Amino acid sequence: MTTASVPRTPLVILSTFVVVSLALGWLIAMPLVLLDPAELAEAPMEAYYNLFMLTPAVAAVVAYLLERRHSAATLYGHISGDDADRFRPQKLVDALGITPLRPVGRLLGWSVLALLLFFVFSLAALPLGGLLGVYPFDPSMPIFLQDLGYRLGHDATEFLATGLMVEAGVIFGMAVVLVFLHAGQEMGWRGYLYPRIQQRWGVLPAVGITGLASGLWYAPLLSVGFFYDQTELFEALALMVGFCLIIGGLLAWLRMRSGSIWPAAFAQSMITAATVLHYWFAEFGPQIDFRQATLQGWSGWIIPGVLLAVLLVFRKKAFAFPVR
Repeated sequence: MTTASVPRTPLVILSTFVVVSLALGWLIAMPLVLLDPAELAEAPMEAYYNLFMLTPAVAAVVAYLLERRHSAATLYGHISGDDADRFRPQKLVDALGITPLRPVGRLLGWSVLALLLFFVFSLAALPLGGLLGVYPFDPSMPIFLQDLGYRLGHDATEFLATGLMVEAGVIFGMAVVLVFLHAGQEMGWRGYLYPRIQQRWGVLPAVGITGLASGLWYAPLLSVGFFYDQTELFEALALMVGFCLIIGGLLAWLRMRSGSIWPAAFAQSMITAATVLHYWFAEFGPQIDFRQATLQGWSGWIIPGVLLAVLLVFRKKAFAFPVR
């Protein structure tokens, strides 16, 4: 038995999903865009951000309801032969990638892989950035030691290993806690949109279109300084599109091979939770340029980009739904 069959959704509905996602994102963020800098500093940014993250899921529900108005022949007329014997139309939870949750071992395995992989990406970006001269990398971790010593009340050098283990546990714990926040965007971009574009045009167009659309979705947050502070909007938007193409391609791989959005959501959560790493390994003093350094900047995309390139070479198998 396979996962529920992906429909050949009419292009007008796929376009509607993208338009609704962008429109809702702008609607949520517009109050922030209209604030002056002093008012923006006092705004409840976390509340706006959390609501913003839900907009692709809402758009996906709208698109799914429109999709259901079409006949089975329109949506599933492409299914024939052996596939027809295993045909099962999608329910809402299928369409958003919330299910399947079984086999549990596969779901847990891919989720753990996602957490570990994106922790490694976040960590490896720092010495690589130091090697390329775009990040003030210091393996002695002076800022981390200073912070740990402040909390302990004495010199923390001999407790460095223990402190690192505890803080790494905090990062992984936070990534697990944040997964439901990031699941909202994954239900839309990788849950609903990506498989439908791949079904129509293949892996490369699906990675490109989903990456471009999700990058543009961030525009209102970028305009008020999220992610790339003090960066012109068009430059920040270009950087975000690059990030969404490379990282989003890997998230699409996790979504397709696991059969659901949860490993991709865990990966997104780890990206957020692991941002603290760039403080641990930085020298005192220099400002970090997020356009160039960390997983957020171009130097951090190199290692994920290599993995994505390899996966795209074998895309027919790498981006196929698993057989249950």
